[in-house]
Amino acid sequence: MSTLLSECLYEISQQAAPPCKDYHQLTVTQTQVVFKVWSVSCPLRCEKPQPAENKKSHTDFLQDSHTQGHIGRVFGPHTLDYVVNLCWHRYDYLVRLPDWLLLNILSFLDWADIKTISQTCKRLQQLCCSEGFWAHGTAGARYGQSEVTMEGVSPTLQRHLVVFHRRQELFRLAQQQHSKRKNSVWHL
Repeated sequence: MSTLLSECLYEISQQAAPPCKDYHQLTVTQTQVVFKVWSVSCPLRCEKPQPAENKKSHTDFLQDSHTQGHIGRVFGPHTLDYVVNLCWHRYDYLVRLPDWLLLNILSFLDWADIKTISQTCKRLQQLCCSEGFWAHGTAGARYGQSEVTMEGVSPTLQRHLVVFHRRQELFRLAQQQHSKRKNSVWHL
């Protein structure tokens, strides 16, 4: 599974909250955490600010509460938790799988599971809404519900789920009619 990991595990950048205008970048690689800060200076000065860079190994980062606190204030507690988990080698392998493999896995889900998994992250939402998935990926899908609820689903995915639901209903009805015809032939 470690071959699925690229060198850069996570990267995020953003400007600090007002009134501060400093720019922050956080990069997590397989071996270290790199935190850069570009301080915004007065435009009348002719100096170009150089980024302050803080590089730490995963072990050192886990012991450095000051850097963790700064990352938590700038990027939020969820990002900090995610980075700490990456440093503990708790990777999210599912979203790191190649598209073709994820599409194959998603093709075995029923509509309720597709709806749920599409709400977990942007990458899975994009895959669940892709035309390639709906054109070919649902051929082996299982169907277990008779009623579709669409709360909290993007309009694109909602359209696909309705079409999927209708196709599955028609397929189920066709199978029932076929089995009835088959049984009536045997009774003649």
